[in-house]
Amino acid sequence: MSVAAAGMRVMLVDDHPIVQEIVCAVLARTLEPAEIHVEKDLAGALGRARAQAAPFDLVLLDLGLPGCSGITALTRFRKAFPKVPVIVISAVEDPETVRAALDAGARGYIPKTSSTGVMAAALRLVASGGTYVPTEALNAQSKAANATKRARASRLGLSERQSEVLRGIAKGLPNRQIARELGISENTVKQHARTVFRALGVRTRTGALVAAARRRIRFE
Repeated sequence: MSVAAAGMRVMLVDDHPIVQEIVCAVLARTLEPAEIHVEKDLAGALGRARAQAAPFDLVLLDLGLPGCSGITALTRFRKAFPKVPVIVISAVEDPETVRAALDAGARGYIPKTSSTGVMAAALRLVASGGTYVPTEALNAQSKAANATKRARASRLGLSERQSEVLRGIAKGLPNRQIARELGISENTVKQHARTVFRALGVRTRTGALVAAARRRIRFE
């Protein structure tokens, strides 16, 4: 199956029809215009990739494909196409699997429980050259690692509240939701966001995500 349009060439590899429908809708909306191909197993994905005149710009790959276990699908696809950026999309959310996938070369890891907003933010980040790590995996890191990461944010001159706003942006949350979660006004969120953007030397949310990833800033 494919949705033809001029632009970024993306392949989704997943055998669940509902997941295919949701992810394709997010891809089409987020990366518009895009040419989206869908395969339901690793053999089909490898065959589709080999048949293309040019490599895919991005591949979203499920870890629970038929005949594959753990990160097997990822390692096999990466071995065949090492230069193609791959985002893992999986129902498995344990930190060990996330780290294993990233160590194996994945450019991002999106849990299937993620909201469409988070998924869109992750796609934009990876499409811009960054790496997306889910909050769930970040929460599992040690206190020492978290202290180091907070220090990196503090070196930018960000207050604790500004760091919380940046964390909300990294999760793909709109200003209204960030304001509700932090118990502050939406206008205050916007002011903090502008300060964060200046500190990172960017002008947009996507730019902030890319800059934070490059500086290896992560959040609890």
